[in-house]
Amino acid sequence: MHLLQVYSNPARGFVAPRELLFRSVQRDRPVEEMSKPRRSARQLREREVDELVARYGQVGNMRQVAREFCISRTTVAKALANRGVDTSRGMDFTEIAQAVTLYELGESSITIGEKLGFDNHTVLRALRQAGVRIRPPLGR
Repeated sequence: MHLLQVYSNPARGFVAPRELLFRSVQRDRPVEEMSKPRRSARQLREREVDELVARYGQVGNMRQVAREFCISRTTVAKALANRGVDTSRGMDFTEIAQAVTLYELGESSITIGEKLGFDNHTVLRALRQAGVRIRPPLGR
């Protein structure tokens, strides 16, 4: 009966019939929480995926592409994987040598990563493999 009354007399704060059915099953959730629309991930259009792939080809950094497109890094990774783009990229010998030099001069792994175009975790891994003793993070 309640369902018919609410559906027949839509007023301010109108709730869809489907939501009313969920409410009848889930009585323990607050009413305010039930009336909020659920947010789902935005689906990329083919044109947007083309732009994303092109941009990744230019910058080679998934996090930067994710920031520019306002999507998560994992969404970027999935889109690139679906298009067959190889995202595995390691540091070569000259980049590792440059990272070691910069780190020994006092640069942070984040700064080195930004300069060389790698994630700071990639830089730290390369430094460890090169036998460099990693400093403790500042502020800890």
